Amino acid sequence: MATYSEFEWVPLARLAELARGNFPWNYYLATEVQFEGGIVRPVEDGDCQIPPFGTLHVVSAIQPESDPGTTESAARMGVLDRELAVRGLCAVPVVGASLDGTYCEDSRAIFGLTNDEARTLGADFGQVAVFAWCGPWWSVLACGLDRSAHSRWRWTPSNGLGEGGKP
Repeated sequence: MATYSEFEWVPLARLAELARGNFPWNYYLATEVQFEGGIVRPVEDGDCQIPPFGTLHVVSAIQPESDPGTTESAARMGVLDRELAVRGLCAVPVVGASLDGTYCEDSRAIFGLTNDEARTLGADFGQVAVFAWCGPWWSVLACGLDRSAHSRWRWTPSNGLGEGGKP
């Protein structure tokens, strides 16, 4: 079982540098998150108000510009899972994916964090940005600096959850 100290994590200064420009920032803006019960997508004209699982944040441990399918990436996710368990945080596996379907990576939907706590956790795990899903807003929050983007969202259900997150 790998530990946090066995890996090199992207430093905060590099995360800030990456979050300042359009790459990879624009990729975060065009990311959907796949849950067991459906998919949340950022949209310009969404009217959904209540996320079906409540307020949450989405964080990964896959490093920028790395292959999400490697055993190293899986081991990094294991380190994140153990950290969440130690902190007593409830989390579920999700997949962050490009809207065009050309890229995806494992992530965790985490309950019980503030935006600042999610940003700090993301920075600790080498993330350029994390996602926040709160009320009518789907947000991208940079981890290395104070940059964010907010959009409306649309929930595409499976397993019986309706539009707008209503059962």
